[in-house]
Order: sequence, then structure tokens, then C-alpha cells
Amino acid sequence: MKPDTHSSSRPSLSHIKETCLYVRDTSRTRAFYEGVLGLRCITEIPGRLVFFQVGVDMLLCFLRSFSEINPQLPPHGAEGSQHLAFEAPSSEVYEAWKQYLLQKGITIEHEATWNTGKRSFYFRDPDEHSIEITEPGIWAF
Repeated sequence: MKPDTHSSSRPSLSHIKETCLYVRDTSRTRAFYEGVLGLRCITEIPGRLVFFQVGVDMLLCFLRSFSEINPQLPPHGAEGSQHLAFEAPSSEVYEAWKQYLLQKGITIEHEATWNTGKRSFYFRDPDEHSIEITEPGIWAF
């Protein structure tokens, strides 16, 4: 059965408010995302979690073992390499990010040009998660 994408009774959603990664060391994660990528750290409970502000959204980084036993929330977790993408505000800033990361000794694993003509590149964080930075307009909407 095809989903009803035009239901007038369904409430709307505006965007993904939180994205979550599972990490092995909150201090190392904070050093990378705050120190290298410049994200604003909102809170850290060492050995449990570290949260970052990304514009109007949040990047939540949990130790997997903590997220599975936290009595305040349903258990959650993931294993292996995870992925998230950040959007640069302009093509010039996109290029500046590539140069900045290379100067920091971070390897750019891959750069792609998508069917919109926009580009993105990939690198790894300390937990080997695949991090992507995109030019604006990578999605056609």
C-alpha cells in the first residue's frame, strides 16, 4: 500500500532537531567537535554524554553503554561507523573547510559531485564516523 503523503489530518514536522552519534570517549569527542569543528558544547557529563549546538539543531554524542541503561529514556544505541552531514553556508566556506581540515592533518577521504551539481566531501572523526560537509543546495529543495 502506498503511503498517503497528502493527508490533511497528519500533523507536520519542520526538521530533524537532534542527531545522535555513539562514541567511546566523551572528552576526545568534545576536543574534536568543539576544538576542531568549532561546535558549541552545551553540556558534557564525562563518561556519559556530550551535546553540541549546530545552528538551531543539536548533535548528541552518547557513550553507547550509558544510552542503553539511562533510566530516564528508552534504551538506544548503534555500533560501527555512523554518518552525518553538515552544510557549509556558501561554496567559498565549503572550500575553506577543506583547506582548514587538511591543515589540521585530517584526511579528506572522498569528494563527490551530486546530480544537483553541488559537492560534498567526507572525513572521519576520532570514532571513525563518516562526517560530510556539503555545499548549500545539495538537495534540490
